[in-house]
Amino acid sequence: MNIYMVLLMSVISCRFFLFGIINLISNPEILTSYTKYSNLSALVIPISYLYFKNLAQKTQSFNRTELLHFIFPVCYFIITSQTYTYITPGFLVKLLFFLVFSVYLIIYLYWSYETLKNTIWRTSAESKTLRKQNKKIHNWTVFLFTALLLASIRLLISLFIEVSHNGMTKGLSYQWISSLIWIAILIKILATPEILYGYKLLDEKLKENRNSHLVFNEIWLMQPVVEINNSQHFILKEKIDDNLQNYFEAIEKGALQYDFFRDSKLTLTDLATKLGIPKSHLSYLFKYHATISFSEYKKIIRIQDAVKLIENGYLKNNTLDSLSKKIGFTSYNPFFTSFKEIMGIAPAEYINKIHTLV
Repeated sequence: MNIYMVLLMSVISCRFFLFGIINLISNPEILTSYTKYSNLSALVIPISYLYFKNLAQKTQSFNRTELLHFIFPVCYFIITSQTYTYITPGFLVKLLFFLVFSVYLIIYLYWSYETLKNTIWRTSAESKTLRKQNKKIHNWTVFLFTALLLASIRLLISLFIEVSHNGMTKGLSYQWISSLIWIAILIKILATPEILYGYKLLDEKLKENRNSHLVFNEIWLMQPVVEINNSQHFILKEKIDDNLQNYFEAIEKGALQYDFFRDSKLTLTDLATKLGIPKSHLSYLFKYHATISFSEYKKIIRIQDAVKLIENGYLKNNTLDSLSKKIGFTSYNPFFTSFKEIMGIAPAEYINKIHTLV
């Protein structure tokens, strides 16, 4: 899971929990202490941006350079808390705090918007499987960004009102609006938990607990994807139904362990021969029990093979053109197009990202 989603929900949950408990206690001293330290929740702003950034880059690992984003909110918290501790700031000081914080918030909202607009919201794919995945993540990020934007507007209005009335600039007014927004986010997550896992081939993380040894479990379905209306196919159904899982595993084993798909001329007939399965059975499987076509399956397997070779250092002594031919493409151009469609970025960008993370 993207670590920044965990941090985001943890910070927000703690903030609202403490705010609710403290108001129930109705102790002025405790409320004053909480108010003094409440500005630390400004950490949510860079956390939200880093969540979108890591989701767009399809990474879950933590990069130490990202800690730089937390310097400003920590410094802002220290300065404001110390100011309210030792002096009573005047209107101009409060206005300055408000303006600085507003610029900080707007910059991060803009960065988040640009990140989403140039990556996730532009991602497209030809395969049905990837379109479904991309649409789900697209809708989630639009929903979350809109919710964060509304919460930010509420915060800025609250801060402006507090400054105008020469009160403490903590943004605690109209908290019920923010609570409703975060409840909506929580309900969205509960209703669609797979969005937490980001770019995995559909529900890979959720399906790890199922009794299946398939890597691409979401491609294969036990029930027909379309209605069977051919008499010959009904006959095949009787023969194949009891062994569907074995067929799926045999195809994947040939693809991932024996590298059958590195043959650039591989056809369905060739695969049937290599697997020792009748061609009619394979045709039936890809027509009725697969979410993608045989040609799309070839592309996914080959790109998965390319990613594995890249991560194992194949390009240290070889070119991208050599890689494209090794995994089964006739030339670099179709490899480039397929890689960008499936991975969301060009091969060179992916290689740079790998080098950055090392």
